Amino acid sequence: MATRPQFFTVIILPILLGTAIAWHLQGVFLPLYFGLSLVAGIFTHAGINVLNDYFDHLNGADDFNQTPLSPFAGGSRMIQKGILTAAETYRYGLLLLSIAVGIGLFLVWARGLPLLWIGLIGVLCGYFYSAPPFSFHSRGLGEMLVGLNFGVLAVLGAFYVQTQTLSLTAVIAALPLACLVAAILYINEFPDYAADFKVGKNTLVVRLGQVSARHIYVLLIGLSFISVVLGVMYKSLPLLSLVSLLALPLGFFAVKTLYAFYEKPTALIPAIKNTIMLHTLVSVLLILAFVI
Repeated sequence: MATRPQFFTVIILPILLGTAIAWHLQGVFLPLYFGLSLVAGIFTHAGINVLNDYFDHLNGADDFNQTPLSPFAGGSRMIQKGILTAAETYRYGLLLLSIAVGIGLFLVWARGLPLLWIGLIGVLCGYFYSAPPFSFHSRGLGEMLVGLNFGVLAVLGAFYVQTQTLSLTAVIAALPLACLVAAILYINEFPDYAADFKVGKNTLVVRLGQVSARHIYVLLIGLSFISVVLGVMYKSLPLLSLVSLLALPLGFFAVKTLYAFYEKPTALIPAIKNTIMLHTLVSVLLILAFVI
């Protein structure tokens, strides 16, 4: 419960995509390194989720949130329910990250130094996403960093683990996932708006205000599909990638729901679910496009 495994697909799918691209371009698949990449990614994400709960407890955001939209927004509530103390939560988060770092260092030794920089950026961005002195989420940078790490760097890192090379194709293929994972984070900020505003957690939604903030969500959904079309047009993505456009209705209904119910957290649940499903469906279809 503390690690919020319902969101692990956002790290599992980009790793699968990077691996599929390696197979597509170079005919390479190394099961051991793939498995280690997957475990390291999951432990990193789990650690970041737990530490985010700890720092949101310190800044008061989760404590002020009296109507959390569990299991989507408002954190895992493990501290608020008395299941874990704040200190236990912090130590647990560090333990999870330490396991991920240990596996990552082995992959750096076995596969190459570029993984060190990819992993270092991921861990530091994940820790300081909510941790002072940077608290990136309060500077309106959360979506950009989540898109970078759970989109571009995750796909590129998985590709490098398999091939020991970097590829522009992997970066371009990661862009739809980067936009959609940012959209998942972004739409989950709407139910938390009141609590975040009260404690000075200045997320992008808080900075823009809920009415204006809706337009950024539309932009993220739109860019995810535009990047697929442009990727196919410039022959960076397989033609079969266009099948992912079949997921457009999920985005349309999520946008429609957000515009109608942005101030009603419970009514936003279908839009949040649709955004998660949209990320999953587009990811799976892109993976299949590269494998086929």
